[in-house]
Amino acid sequence: TMIRDDDILLYYRGVRMTLENVIPCRDYVLVELSKGKAETKSGIVVAESVMRDYEPCEGRVVKVGEGRMTSTGEFSESPVKVGDRVKFRDYAGNGVKIDGKEHSLVRMVDILSALED
Repeated sequence: TMIRDDDILLYYRGVRMTLENVIPCRDYVLVELSKGKAETKSGIVVAESVMRDYEPCEGRVVKVGEGRMTSTGEFSESPVKVGDRVKFRDYAGNGVKIDGKEHSLVRMVDILSALED
């Protein structure tokens, strides 16, 4: 079986994956997903059964890859940095569980905006 370099999203050293030893590849950003309350701005609470299949698409950046490779062979810098709260496209990320918390690996081009706290 052949594995392309685009198929590798992150790597780590050691026996198990932790936030200290995980490194996203290329233009991937590791985002710790926000578990938002199922409530609208007007105060209406949404039932858990409705939110069952909901995929969160925002969170806080915890690790950033080396960047996207340009046509000149150099890496472009990430538009976000560790600690930024971001919103990304629905279903854009690849889910991964690290230290018991849900995270998503998102490509830099799939990040829609940085959010203010």
